[in-house]
Amino acid sequence: MILLILGPPGSGKGSQIEKIARKFNLKLIPSPGDLFRKIGNSEVRKYIASGRLVPDELVAKLIFEEIGDTENFILEGYPRNISQAETLKNFLTKRNKKLDKVIYLKVSEEEIINRITNRRICSRCGRNYNLITNPPKEEGKCECGGELIQREDDREEVIRTRFNIFRKQTEVLLDYYKQKLIVIDGEQLIQKVFEDICKELVK
Repeated sequence: MILLILGPPGSGKGSQIEKIARKFNLKLIPSPGDLFRKIGNSEVRKYIASGRLVPDELVAKLIFEEIGDTENFILEGYPRNISQAETLKNFLTKRNKKLDKVIYLKVSEEEIINRITNRRICSRCGRNYNLITNPPKEEGKCECGGELIQREDDREEVIRTRFNIFRKQTEVLLDYYKQKLIVIDGEQLIQKVFEDICKELVK
């Protein structure tokens, strides 16, 4: 089985992709951003350091190297646009494979803002909290005693910009993949979202 999970920033893709990978025994292919941090490729660093976008060809090369000969895997964060989707299709076709299903976690912009602006991270150990769904026992403090901070990119104006980029670039993929698309209500509890995904995948 080859899957792709799509959704705006903060829609819960990270939580779901790990659960799906375990349940269906799939290799989890890191998102391009995670992959860039993991490999420390000098060519990639050159682009990131200058604030430029990493070219599609280089992103594809790194993702496809990560996939290798894997038969069953799940993608997140790639493809992000139609050009990348076509490149992925060609890569899979050459290997007599195809993308089986595309999972879309549908979450409203206001819900995304509510989730992310309430996110806090421990400055010492890196543990994540949410002031609404997973608050710390002591206000402003992690269990390890570290101070809880809000990341710069978790502020409302940044989130709205990222949501608009997602809408412009990635939402066109929903039409591109309409024959394979599974739309899931991502505003439910994490476990209910997962159960809904599983029901669709085993149909």
